[in-house]
Amino acid sequence: MDRMLWCEECRAAARARAGVWGWGVGVVAAVSLALWIWLYIEPSDLVIGGWIATVIAALWVGARVGREIAYGVMRFTNRKAAEAVPPGPEA
Repeated sequence: MDRMLWCEECRAAARARAGVWGWGVGVVAAVSLALWIWLYIEPSDLVIGGWIATVIAALWVGARVGREIAYGVMRFTNRKAAEAVPPGPEA
């Protein structure tokens, strides 16, 4: 148990749920960036690999940032901690 009374399994479950939210944020960010590049930048075929790498990087960074924000919100609001059981008195 940590200071918020979340057990190891609770934290792992919250991390897994936050990971799903993070990938969703990453996909939205990457698709938005790809659309912006395609519609407004109109890249040439010469450096298309660079643009693809940029979109993939946005996907990865967006997923990481989204995961950490989602996990932080879960911890701050103490959501999804129904599995947590406060420690009992040691007898």
